[in-house]
Amino acid sequence: MPRLRHPLTGGIYELLPDGLVRVEENGRSGLFQPDGRWHSGDLRHADPHLLVWIGGPRLGSRGLPGRSAERSGAAAAAPDGGEPTPSRDDGEGDGEG
Repeated sequence: MPRLRHPLTGGIYELLPDGLVRVEENGRSGLFQPDGRWHSGDLRHADPHLLVWIGGPRLGSRGLPGRSAERSGAAAAAPDGGEPTPSRDDGEGDGEG
């Protein structure tokens, strides 16, 4: 299961199979809902951002629309579906120096 160390407190945040997040910090531990609500344990506070990050919903890939592995050439399709935009590498240099 996913497990992270908090960068400031050193606490360990671990997602459990039942969807709760176990937090261990300074010898104490607690269980929390991913939305930040305390569930049980002697540790009653945790970083809500890390709880959501580790216990929240899993999002899919964030690839750009219209981009794919096949289109990795020098020219990219125009957003309006028109002619592709040429690359800057035309072998001529940039005209300076």
